[in-house]
Amino acid sequence: MLEIRNLNVILENINKRIYILRNISLTIDGGEILGLVGESGSGKTVLGKTVLGLTAFPIKKLSGDIIFEKTVIDEDNVHKFRGKKISMIFQNPTSCLNPVFTIKNQIIETIRNSNPDINASQAKRIAIELLKKVEIDHPDQRLDSYPHNLSGGMNQRVMIALALATNPEILIADEPTTALDVTVQSSIIDLLKNLNKNYNLSILFITHDLNLIINIADRVAVIYAGEILEIVSKEDLKIKRFKHPYTELLNRCIPTLEEKKDILTTIPGEITNNTEIYENRCIFYDRCPRKLEICKNKKPVFENNYKCFNPLNL
Repeated sequence: MLEIRNLNVILENINKRIYILRNISLTIDGGEILGLVGESGSGKTVLGKTVLGLTAFPIKKLSGDIIFEKTVIDEDNVHKFRGKKISMIFQNPTSCLNPVFTIKNQIIETIRNSNPDINASQAKRIAIELLKKVEIDHPDQRLDSYPHNLSGGMNQRVMIALALATNPEILIADEPTTALDVTVQSSIIDLLKNLNKNYNLSILFITHDLNLIINIADRVAVIYAGEILEIVSKEDLKIKRFKHPYTELLNRCIPTLEEKKDILTTIPGEITNNTEIYENRCIFYDRCPRKLEICKNKKPVFENNYKCFNPLNL
C-alpha cells in the first residue's frame, strides 16, 4: 500500500551535510501494523512527517520516492493524500488540539473541509459516530467539551477521531501513548488494534519503546541515526530473537520484574550525527559491543532484513 524507496532527508547546514534519514526503504501492506522503533533523535518523527510533506527548512528531502498505491507522492500532489488517504496523530494530543474551540467545532471543521457537501447537522452526526468508534462514552455530551475539560487519554482518542474523520487508509501514529499512564496506554493500544482489525486500517506505529511495540506490530523496523538497521518479524519479536546488536541492546534496556537493580540498563555513549564520516562506516560503530575492524572502514549492506557484519543468532 505504501512504499518508501531510498529516502534521504538532510539537515541543511553551511559547514556539513547531516542526514536525518539515509537510504530508508520500507513498505506497509494493507491492514498491516508496522512498528518503527529507535532512540530519540533517530529520525522516527521526521520519517512520518516527510511522508505527508510536513517538514520545513532546515529539513530538506534530498532524494527518494514515497509511493502510495503506485502513485508517487511529491510536493505537487501531497495535498491529495495528506489527511485523506494518510492521516497522522502526534505525541502530545492536548497541545495539538485548539484550546479555544470545542471538540465539536474541531471535528466538524475537519469533516466539512474534506467533504464540503456535508452540512453542519450531518457533520455533527458523523462526529458522534467517530467518538463512538474511538470508544468515548457519552459522545454527544463530549462534543461540547474543550480540550482542557478532558484527560490526556480522552484527548488522544479525540485526535484519533480527527485522524479518522476523512476515512484514511493509513494512520501514522507518532508515539501516541508517550504522555499517558500505563493503563491508558493499554486502552489506546487496544483501540488501535481494534481499528486495524475492524476497518483494515494500516498503521505506522512510531515509538521508542520496544516492549510496547511487541504487543501491537506485525513487523518492526529498527532505526538508528536515520538508518534502518533491522526489520524484525512478528514471530521473532515474540521470542525476542534479534540479529542486530542495537536491537538487542534496546531490548536489554527494558526493565523486568525479575531484575533487582538500583540503576536501569542503558546503551553506553550517545546517538551520533549521520555525516559523511559514516558513508564508509557502520553508523552504530562507536557504540557497538560486537564491532569488527571491517565495521570501521566499510558500511554494511541491508540484506536478509538486517545490516550488520557480526549479527547475533546465526
